[in-house]
Amino acid sequence: MKDVLNEIAVLPGVVGSCLFNKERGQICSGLPPSFTDESVLTIANRVTRLVQMGGMVDMDVQTIALRYDIYTIMTMPVDSDTLLVIACESRSNCSLIATTISMLAGELQSRLAKEFASVPEAKETAAKPDNGKEAERTASQLKQIRGALAFVVGPMADMVFDDNVALWTQKKPASSSRLPELIEMLAAEIDDDSAVEFKKKVNEVLFK
Repeated sequence: MKDVLNEIAVLPGVVGSCLFNKERGQICSGLPPSFTDESVLTIANRVTRLVQMGGMVDMDVQTIALRYDIYTIMTMPVDSDTLLVIACESRSNCSLIATTISMLAGELQSRLAKEFASVPEAKETAAKPDNGKEAERTASQLKQIRGALAFVVGPMADMVFDDNVALWTQKKPASSSRLPELIEMLAAEIDDDSAVEFKKKVNEVLFK
C-alpha cells in the first residue's frame, strides 16, 4: 500500500498521508510529526460523522476537505472502517487531489483486503476481555448505555455512541470498570441539560 500512497505524495501541495483504521489506528503513516495518533483520530471521527450524516439523506460521500489555517485535510472513505487522510498545503488544488485519489480507491481497497486477510483471526479479539462472562456483561451494559443516550438525544445517538466507543477502546480494552469514563465522554458530546438527563437514565438502567 505504501507505493499507492507514494503516488499521492508526489501530487503538488501534498505534504503527507496515511490510512486510518478504527481498530489499528494509522497504517503506512507518512503524515508530518505534528499529526499525532490522537489528532488523526479526532479528524477521523469528525469525517465519520459527516459520512454518516450524508448516508442519512442518501448522499454517497466521495471525498471531504477540511480547511485549517496551515493545512487542508483531504479524506476519502476506503472501506467501512478505514479512511485515507491526506495533509495538503492550505492553497492546494483540491480538485486535482480528489480526482487522483478517487482513481486510486479501487487499488487501495484491494490492498487493504489482502493485508487484513493475512492477519491471524486471534488478533481481531485481542482487545476483548478474556473472561467470557465479563465480556457478555460489558456488552449488555454498553447496549443499555446506547439505549439511554437514544432516549435522550434521539436518532443521532448511534453516531455519537459509536464514535466515542471507538475512541474509548483505542485507549484500553472495553470493561465494566471503565464505563464511567465512557459515560463522561458521551455526556461531553451533548448539551448540559441533556447530559444531566442522560446520566440519570444511565443510573436507572445500570444500577436499578
